[in-house]
Amino acid sequence: MVTPCSSKIRSNQEAFRTCYGAEFTGQTVDLWAYHHKVKMDFSRPGTPTDNAHIESFNGSLRDECLNINWFASLVESKRLIEAWRRDYNESRPHMAHNGQSPAEFARNVGLCHGGKVKIAAGF
Repeated sequence: MVTPCSSKIRSNQEAFRTCYGAEFTGQTVDLWAYHHKVKMDFSRPGTPTDNAHIESFNGSLRDECLNINWFASLVESKRLIEAWRRDYNESRPHMAHNGQSPAEFARNVGLCHGGKVKIAAGF
């Protein structure tokens, strides 16, 4: 499930699986991982299939939101990306969830508590 950037990653996470992109090899993420005792688990360079789910998500975000919108301001970009995120999480059926949206799936398997998802990714 895609969550807003203000959400927190679980502190009991043992490893943070990521690729070698510049956004994940910088000092800030490395420092965060060190302070939270989280191992950075990098995929092998040139092997996007090591992290196929995020590669699929990145493709959807790029094709369905970033490539079709012209963001005239930061406020507009936040509004449009948030609208896409809500559709992605709350309306759209996903094959990986037996045709349910991620929100429906989370409710049905007990990942939600009081309307909030128990586990979330992001910083």
